[in-house]
Amino acid sequence: MMKRVLCLLLIGFSIYGRGQDFASKFMEVCEEKEELKCQTIGPKMMERLMSMPDTEEGDENDYDTGYFLSKLKSARIVTAERHGEGYFDRAKSLLDKNRNRFVPLRETPEGKNSRIFVRRHDDRIKELVMLNLNRNDGVLTIINFTGDMDDSFIRQLSKGKKKDDD
Repeated sequence: MMKRVLCLLLIGFSIYGRGQDFASKFMEVCEEKEELKCQTIGPKMMERLMSMPDTEEGDENDYDTGYFLSKLKSARIVTAERHGEGYFDRAKSLLDKNRNRFVPLRETPEGKNSRIFVRRHDDRIKELVMLNLNRNDGVLTIINFTGDMDDSFIRQLSKGKKKDDD
């Protein structure tokens, strides 16, 4: 009887663990939660954003906002304004421990302050995790998208990022 209960608990925890996105798991493993802030944009907010009018003609954005948002199920943004470097290392370590689930989108030389990881299923990206550490002020930002994304989504995201960086 005890073995059966223990097996059911283990199965339940493993199913629960698989359903979590990276940001949720990261918040769970970090004990100093008061230093971490997590904001979630869920499906209902995504629907509201999608119902907003798209960019006006002549706008410099060359991607369709509706397309972009339609690929997302949720977005979580985790920030740490203090101890960012330690949290960055902890996030990298958690991703490295889960290499069977998350793979780097492209290899990044060690010492770089940003990383992008994806979780794929049947050539679709189900989860995208972007880590960024601003070494000037020590602020960590983790952006975690879940949904049904493809490589064109990543290209559009990269274009938008480059424009923001200019």
